[in-house]
Amino acid sequence: MKTINSKHKVAIFCGSMFGSKKEYKDIAIKVTEYLSKNRYDIVYGGGENGLMGVVANTALKNNAHVTGIIPNFLDNRETIHKKIDKIIITKTMEQRKKKFLSISDSFIALPGGAGTIEEISLVLSALQLGVIKNKKFIIFNYKNYWSDIIKQYKKVINSGFAYKNFDNLLVICSNLSELKDSFKPVSKILTN
Repeated sequence: MKTINSKHKVAIFCGSMFGSKKEYKDIAIKVTEYLSKNRYDIVYGGGENGLMGVVANTALKNNAHVTGIIPNFLDNRETIHKKIDKIIITKTMEQRKKKFLSISDSFIALPGGAGTIEEISLVLSALQLGVIKNKKFIIFNYKNYWSDIIKQYKKVINSGFAYKNFDNLLVICSNLSELKDSFKPVSKILTN
């Protein structure tokens, strides 16, 4: 039975490739399993390749509702996942980004490439500018994968190019236990 409309959608940003280490796939599975089993809906990039496909398939296997957002021109490159619950096809990347921001309640960045880096910047900029409010953003710094980007953001703050509260816009987790501390099961959120 599907857990549809859990009232909390988590966007998972990650690579459309698998990366050079099997552990990237393993952590994508573990993170998605945890969220799915705790009644979070999953929003992701809409493809069936790489870590994105792993996230979608793991969520489906664990009865989570899965929404994919993908521009139609990427179908030749990433192959649109046909078995997910809902697919939103946009004309442009800009429309895709806006849709991610509007329908997602929380965001997690797992290992990925240039697209994931862009998504990290997108969410942080939107939070800083107040385009989105009261939405959680987690950079999952698994085995220090995102450490260089995190250092750069700290440099931005220390150099006076961001407000001091910029640090409060994101949570950095380095393992599944820290991620679990950041997310309550949705059933507890709904009853509070």
